[in-house]
Amino acid sequence: MVQDKFTDEMPKVVLVPKPRRIKIDCTQKLRAYALYDTKTGTQVKDFVKCDGGKIEFDNLDPNMHYDVGVIENMGDEKPRFAIMWNTDMRDNTEEILKNSNGLPVDYPAPYVIKYKDGNADGVYDIVDNNGEKVGQVAKLSPQADKPYIHFVYSLRMKDDTIK
Repeated sequence: MVQDKFTDEMPKVVLVPKPRRIKIDCTQKLRAYALYDTKTGTQVKDFVKCDGGKIEFDNLDPNMHYDVGVIENMGDEKPRFAIMWNTDMRDNTEEILKNSNGLPVDYPAPYVIKYKDGNADGVYDIVDNNGEKVGQVAKLSPQADKPYIHFVYSLRMKDDTIK
């Protein structure tokens, strides 16, 4: 069964500091997950389909911060996307890990990708819980208009020190 609507059930995404790995409790078989370099927004790991269990990305570079992109109904494609965060977003990963006593850290609630019909350039807004734009995502692969990236799990957040 193919679903057109992205379900609201969210997986748990956890960053384990040592050794650096990301664990995802998959709740939907139709979803796939990829890793992004938080600093550059480039996709560094291909999307991995979920079988309804768990996915682990291990042996990760301990000096790199990662975002997790989520798509649905991937099929056999290997889609590529890029993430562009707004300049007022700060990467809070190191601060959060310093205060975790080496314990795993849950990624906060994900940012949502806001799609508009008729958007021919393939660039879409990333919005926070208030619907405020915090960045953009762009599809790089030349395939048709599916699949879409729907969520981004990140430790980037709005920089409240900037007035």
